[in-house]
Amino acid sequence: MSNSIQTSALADKLSQMDIFHSIPGDILLDLAAQCRIEEFEPHAVVFHKDEPGQALYLILEGSARVHEGDFIVANMKAGTCFGEMALLDEGPRSMSVSVNEASRLARIDRAVFFEVLGDYPGVMQKIVGMLTRRLRFQTDKTLEQLRRREEELSNQVAARTAELMQQKEEADQLRVKAEEEKKEAEKQRLRAEQSERAEQQFLANMSHEIRTPMNAVMGMTNLLLQKNPREDQLRYLHSIRQSSDALLVILNDILDISKIQAGKLELEFTGLRVDAILEQVRTTLQFRAEEKGLSLDVIFDPNIPPVLTGDPVRLQQVMLNLAGNAVKFTEKGQVSLLARLVEKQGDRARVYFEVRDTGIGMTPQQLEVVFESFRQASGDTTRKYGGTGLGLTISKQLVEKFGGSLEVSSSPGDGSVFWFEITLDIGKESEAKPAEPAMDAKDALRGLRILLAEDNALNRIVAVETLEMLIPEVQVHTAENGREALDAFHAHTFDVVLMDVTMPVMDGLEATQAIRASDSPARDIPVIAFTASVTKKEVRRCLNNGMNACVPKPFKESELLQALLSATAPGQVLSGPIVLPETSAPEVADDSDRLAFLKNLTGNNPARIQKYLGLYLESVGAGLPRIEAALAAGDREELRKVVHTVKPQFRMLGMEELAELAQTIETQAVESIDLDTLPENVQRLLAEIRDSIQVFEAYLQSAD
Repeated sequence: MSNSIQTSALADKLSQMDIFHSIPGDILLDLAAQCRIEEFEPHAVVFHKDEPGQALYLILEGSARVHEGDFIVANMKAGTCFGEMALLDEGPRSMSVSVNEASRLARIDRAVFFEVLGDYPGVMQKIVGMLTRRLRFQTDKTLEQLRRREEELSNQVAARTAELMQQKEEADQLRVKAEEEKKEAEKQRLRAEQSERAEQQFLANMSHEIRTPMNAVMGMTNLLLQKNPREDQLRYLHSIRQSSDALLVILNDILDISKIQAGKLELEFTGLRVDAILEQVRTTLQFRAEEKGLSLDVIFDPNIPPVLTGDPVRLQQVMLNLAGNAVKFTEKGQVSLLARLVEKQGDRARVYFEVRDTGIGMTPQQLEVVFESFRQASGDTTRKYGGTGLGLTISKQLVEKFGGSLEVSSSPGDGSVFWFEITLDIGKESEAKPAEPAMDAKDALRGLRILLAEDNALNRIVAVETLEMLIPEVQVHTAENGREALDAFHAHTFDVVLMDVTMPVMDGLEATQAIRASDSPARDIPVIAFTASVTKKEVRRCLNNGMNACVPKPFKESELLQALLSATAPGQVLSGPIVLPETSAPEVADDSDRLAFLKNLTGNNPARIQKYLGLYLESVGAGLPRIEAALAAGDREELRKVVHTVKPQFRMLGMEELAELAQTIETQAVESIDLDTLPENVQRLLAEIRDSIQVFEAYLQSAD
């Protein structure tokens, strides 16, 4: 008989019993299925023959069998049922089954077993009841576990939901706050833009309102200067003119700083000549320096490429600001401008610029604010020397636009040193040294009568010699300023005027305006501007003031001749080579020869060499004991200050190795790095300084 038939038969038999009337048929089938005899595996659980109830149940479960006649040996499943055996032993026994009888029953067919079991009243009910209770217990236990798990899950879901709601609420609050902040930021941005536009409009209006009457004042002043005023009137007119110039400087500073702050000041890159810029600055300040009895020197490294690419107007503005301040704040001694090639890599050159003076100097507190807008050393400084306090701010930001950083070293009574390094592209060789053509139209320039207005004596000599060499029978009349040029124009006859733009007394633009406004029949004479800046803005300024063309300084012979041809013989051009003598620039020596670099820069001029060696010995000699004391005391801040002060002296004399060592020491002292090598580096620096002092003092003694 198959298991399914046995199970079905047993379920039918169970359903006929009163206690199972209310139990569904599928549950009865499950109960019947659990009563199948399972594979037996003996274990060590043993029940004595005097416990027939337990033995019967175990045999019924298929968990035990008779072993050696008197014992029931149960498998592991019997162990799981042990806790339920007491159910069969409670109350008076309603049956008596021997071990042998139980064993016999276990071996017969399951259905027959239940039929036999039916002869024992109450046993079947107890067994089925026990199984039912066990199933109910397991069901209740499972339901309880499910209920608890459901409750746990419900609590977890509720907690997580509350957490998510809290996060959502916080996110909503942050979003609302962010939107409010965004709106407020937008309002502030709009207000700032409106304020900036209003400021720019105000500055533009101010520029117009100030420049218009100033132009009238300056124009009338110039006209009065041409009327042969009396001596006392001349003094008043010069005062008016100087005051007008000062107002223009202030106005230009304010407009420049407003452009920088608005991000609207851009550099105009074109060809520039560093030597020409330095010379132009020197020329501009020469008169003021001479009035104060100051020596104004320019040191130019001939190894700097002749043509670099940058903004000559802004570079000149920086150097003019620095040098102008140096002259302003120096009562005696000298002011020097230096340009030196640091390195050349490929098509780029790094150039070191420096302005040094022997003026009043600055305190550490003043150095902290020296580059801030509208700041000067003190109220007394402003009252005594004047100015807006914007020049250094503008210069620093212009240098930064060039990719450099403007630095300063100063102490009260010892003067100041301002320096910076910038990297510029090297101009193309064709631009620096083009094929210099000779003239086909040589006869067109023969006997040309030229009025040359140039305040710099050296420039005048070079220009005259070049013109006399290039133009047959040329006649050159020279003037040192615009006023002399205007007088010569009225007194003589010329074919063309070569007019320097920047000159003392009267500049080239004013002289040109006066020529154009005169009643002379020659008022339309061609005027060619000499200018260190040939930017579009500068050219437009020259043309707007009545000039016909512009030639950059220092000029190229071909450009000068072509400008003269265009002005005096329209349609004529240059062709063929112009061969001019060239001189080779001296090479820069390394640090092994302390004097080589200085000799090259000064053209081996003994007076200049002695002047700069004296300045070096004074500054570095004073710093030497301070460095020794700071090293002995372990005072890194004092060490940094002193090394920072003497470092520019090394660069001025081309001692780049010492300058780099000083920079390393300064960095170590400031950033507290590699402190184990700091004493060694300082000792090296001290040794080099002592050596340089010995060499320079020996030179000065021999020169005496």
